[in-house]
Amino acid sequence: MTINRRTFVAGSLASALPLRAWAAPNSRTHSYGADKLDIYPAAEARGAVIYVHGGAWRSGSRKAVGAKPAWFNSMNLDFISLDYPLLPKTPVSGQIKAVRQAIDWAFENVAAPERTLVMGHSAGAHLAAMATLTGWMPQPAGVIVNDTGAVDLVTLSRAHDGHLPTGTRHAFKDRSQWGALSPAYSLARNLPPVLAIYSKVRGHGMAMSNFATLAHGNGAEVTVFDGSAYRHAEVNRSLGTGKIPDLERAVTSFVTKALQR
Repeated sequence: MTINRRTFVAGSLASALPLRAWAAPNSRTHSYGADKLDIYPAAEARGAVIYVHGGAWRSGSRKAVGAKPAWFNSMNLDFISLDYPLLPKTPVSGQIKAVRQAIDWAFENVAAPERTLVMGHSAGAHLAAMATLTGWMPQPAGVIVNDTGAVDLVTLSRAHDGHLPTGTRHAFKDRSQWGALSPAYSLARNLPPVLAIYSKVRGHGMAMSNFATLAHGNGAEVTVFDGSAYRHAEVNRSLGTGKIPDLERAVTSFVTKALQR
């Protein structure tokens, strides 16, 4: 299923409201392994969303959450935002392991896997996909892969004359590893539902579409959101603000269906 800016999906009342301002919720900080995560608890939680930040695998912070904690709290979901080790100290393979360690910690301490969704943006979307869709168990209730061409590095390179774009190139210098580090070519069988979102960034639509096709072939119920009218940062920072209502409806609909399985 593909959703574009003209498609309206049934969602919660919160996502239908115009521009909104959420009060910043309080958070609790916990350690998992060598890194930390913040939990923004909902008043009456029915599950949780784990968020993996972007930053080209070499920067970013768990604190950069915008309106997302309060927005997901309004859906009665705890919001968990995590840090993970970065380049150049930790290679991408090590980052994947760290993200999975945080996911397992949340499964044990916050909400059961079947009540938890995992979401990432940009580099964080790549890490979230690698840590949930490539054979790690248990699986979450659903995965939101928000705008990364790294789901399929091979296809992404075809959109850039055989090379990876700036921002991705430094993280994947070894061309022989592109397949192994692309979620598209490492997918497990019997996958949880996936919401795949892409923006106007060159090559992201191609890479995400191929990833979605392969994930569907491996048993996932995949919804693709065509965000080609929007910028890369916009499809992340706008969540919870009411600025892109159709995207918010897609997310809330996906969350509702994933938690009803």
